[in-house]
Amino acid sequence: MTKTKVKLGSVQETLLITLWARAVESAKSDRILRDTKSQEILEQIDYDFSKLEKAKGTQIGVCLRGLMFDDWVKSFLQENPSGTIVEIGSGLNTRFERVDNGQVRWFDLDMPDSMAVRKKYFSETERRKFIASSILDSSWIDAVKEVGYNPIMFVAEGVLMYFTEAQVKQVLALLVENFPGCYFVFDSMSPFMVKNQNQHDAIKYYSAKFQWGIKDIRDIEKWNDRYQVLEVKVMKDAPAEYYQRMGLFNSLIFSIPPFKHMFRLSLTKLG
Repeated sequence: MTKTKVKLGSVQETLLITLWARAVESAKSDRILRDTKSQEILEQIDYDFSKLEKAKGTQIGVCLRGLMFDDWVKSFLQENPSGTIVEIGSGLNTRFERVDNGQVRWFDLDMPDSMAVRKKYFSETERRKFIASSILDSSWIDAVKEVGYNPIMFVAEGVLMYFTEAQVKQVLALLVENFPGCYFVFDSMSPFMVKNQNQHDAIKYYSAKFQWGIKDIRDIEKWNDRYQVLEVKVMKDAPAEYYQRMGLFNSLIFSIPPFKHMFRLSLTKLG
């Protein structure tokens, strides 16, 4: 098989970390996620994934995060079968393949270079469309609005920590003004984790840098009284049989305050 090199910006290159994590996981007998699509893609990309072999914490963490995000999306689709999902910074994510109910309208939104890579391995359909744009560029909004005003959920997995706080505020403002009443699922980290990112077992190999950290995610409700944090999850909230695979050290770290909230997932409603 001829493998293809990919050309990506510094932040966009990190999509290969999550691709690798899911592909590795899918080969395990006690897998957290089944993702044969990621396995297929990984085998077709010419890239040195060997540098990630020791990033076991990230490998498990990415899959636990993906599982918990999937649960929120599935719950949304159970209540809104023909609703709309917008995956921000979709990279080579395979969430659509994992949760598609046959009715959802889906948008994969990412930077032009990431979308060019995505189009090599995924195809648009009547219900699934690709948008090559930064979330910060409002030009994507009309394309999403064209499907109507069905209930809508935005999902940003592994995205906002690469933004500045000002940019995060800009994203939230765009969503609440253009899609009032929408749901927004995203992950965030503490300032401590941002400060010590050079110790991160995967990101230390990349030039991309974490920028945004927030001590208490509920503080975003102070930014705008239209922001409501509905639920917050930490790694320990993952199913016990999977969480234990984090290993004794990581399991203890993510169980002890303040480290417990170094990384969290949030379900919010805007407007």
